[in-house]
Amino acid sequence: MLESLSQQNIGKLTGFLDHYFAEKGSSLPSRGLESASHRRLLESMRYSLLQEGGKRFRPLLTILTAEALGQAAEVVLPFAAAVECVHTYSLIHDDLPAMDNDDFRRGKPTNHKAFDEATAILAGDALLTEAFQIVADFYHDRPVIAVKLVRELAQASGFRGMVGGQVIDMGSKKDAINIDELRLMHDLKTGALIRVAAVGAAIACDASEDQRREIATFAETLGLAFQVADDLLDYDPSRPEQGSYPMLLGQEGTVRFLDELTETCLQCLSKWPKAAEPLRQIALFNRQRER
Repeated sequence: MLESLSQQNIGKLTGFLDHYFAEKGSSLPSRGLESASHRRLLESMRYSLLQEGGKRFRPLLTILTAEALGQAAEVVLPFAAAVECVHTYSLIHDDLPAMDNDDFRRGKPTNHKAFDEATAILAGDALLTEAFQIVADFYHDRPVIAVKLVRELAQASGFRGMVGGQVIDMGSKKDAINIDELRLMHDLKTGALIRVAAVGAAIACDASEDQRREIATFAETLGLAFQVADDLLDYDPSRPEQGSYPMLLGQEGTVRFLDELTETCLQCLSKWPKAAEPLRQIALFNRQRER
């Protein structure tokens, strides 16, 4: 059931983004240097944003949260698209030589290899900016909600969110990192955007304060649980990776930690209706990945 829901909702998201950026292209001048430059930039943006192979986990979480609250996917589709734009911008910039210096992502050349470094930087900048344009355009008739969504997304993306986590990550490549620093890095670098994906849906769906708090804790914990499961899957006892949970907690300790995180996720949704079952299944699926 979860796989079917994922495919349907990812299809909706891809269709929305494809149409949105096709409209951007249709508004460009038909010829001249401005047209050529802008079309190359737009091609670079679409190259990473619409590339096959991405899990689209964050926007899927947005849509599933809305459906758990009894709302249609269309209510939160623009916000889900905005979150995916921010996530894609972060991947483009993370791959740059000044950051992780990766040549491939999802089996294809990274953006700066397919185009060039300057275009990749500008494509990331443009996607980040377009995320807020999408929220403003599609929620303008609900101004209070729009402002709340912009505030939450900005906080999750910036200094006290994803960017702040990336700074810690860059520093950890040079210095040893302890468990508290590792958890903070993941809470910011990956967890903040996962959290806002769910919280934004709750805001757009006029959820109660209790529901917003519960889904926020669920999403924060789920984001960390995914990272812990990834570390377990990548764990090689003969070559333990520095700055990983198995290295700091031991393999058995990390498995126990993952179990605790999963139980916290399930407890957060214990009062939610049957419509929240796909969210519960995500947490359970993640725990089974390393079994």
